[in-house]
Amino acid sequence: MEKKTIYFDNAATSGIKPDGVIEAICDCLKNTNANPGRSGHSLSVRAAEIIYNTREIIGELFNFDSIENIALTKNATEALNLAIYGTLQSGDEVITTSMEHNSVLRPLNHLKSLGRIDLKILPADANGVVSPLQIRDAITERTRLIAATSASNVTGTKLDLEGIYQVARSAEVKLLVDGAQGAGAMEIDMEKTPFDFLAITGHKHLFGPQGTGALIVRNPEELASFLRGGTGSLSEKTVHPDFPPDKFEAGTLNTPGFAGLTAGIRFLLKKGIENIISEEHYLTKYLLDKLLSIEEVEVYASDADRVATVSFNIRGATASDVSYYFDTKWGIYVRPGLHCAPEAHKTLNTFPGGTVRFSLSCFNTTEEIDTAVTALKSFIHHL
Repeated sequence: MEKKTIYFDNAATSGIKPDGVIEAICDCLKNTNANPGRSGHSLSVRAAEIIYNTREIIGELFNFDSIENIALTKNATEALNLAIYGTLQSGDEVITTSMEHNSVLRPLNHLKSLGRIDLKILPADANGVVSPLQIRDAITERTRLIAATSASNVTGTKLDLEGIYQVARSAEVKLLVDGAQGAGAMEIDMEKTPFDFLAITGHKHLFGPQGTGALIVRNPEELASFLRGGTGSLSEKTVHPDFPPDKFEAGTLNTPGFAGLTAGIRFLLKKGIENIISEEHYLTKYLLDKLLSIEEVEVYASDADRVATVSFNIRGATASDVSYYFDTKWGIYVRPGLHCAPEAHKTLNTFPGGTVRFSLSCFNTTEEIDTAVTALKSFIHHL
């Protein structure tokens, strides 16, 4: 009999996709396998409708009406790079936090290494929090951009995005939010907090496939494009269009992927994001209570307001050993290591070994958590 597996690595990519996502991808490949915007025939028009529907439903999810200002990308990393390289100029200063993913830190450090920008990385506290006041106090007259994660991919810690937005607005500084971990796992309302940029990925909490993402742009006329090529529009010209979304999208889009992402967001909206947040909050508290009751387990940012991500270590064992044991002995999939966020681990004093990370979704159950806790106690017993 095939061993039942348990997937606790949803911060990397959601392990269970709604049936509608798979059906939408297959239907697109079978029945709408054409290039959107590149031809005048009906199949191409239908493909373009899929792309339009994706922009429309992303706008609905984040309460953003100007859907032409939603640039579709292959992931959050591309979206973040588009915002960073398209905004910053020589002599600018950027403020970010120690909880950021490398998809933010690496492009910023690249620009710093070229001598183009000054970079301030504000240290988080033990719960992974950087307060709006810290950011306010770090702003100077040269600060052009604040880059902040919605939620840490290491600890799940949510930042005070509304407070950070108010600080940025008061100082007339642009705000880029990395929504990779927050989109679909917490409320983000672009009408309530109109960030200059919101970068999202489709394959995590939005239940879409890999290879999908977007950048929501408040003022596209203020953002330069770094990718140029074919768009299907203004084909008589050899210069790239300067209007959104074409300004930010060059080359053929992942139409089957965006069909799947549209279905994923539809699932989210039908189920109700508030219901998903509530379910995941319950599961996360259940997991935390179990972990905190085990003496040999050290949980990080245990008091944080978080999405459904928890990092811990077992005293006397490496994160990799724990993960290997879960996988090979119990069929439980978790992630060990640094999670592409080295500064966060330096903040938590878990560098260079990293942590064991459990990241849950609404498809997980308390029974699965109980099994994982039993596996954890078995591992400790054999130490």
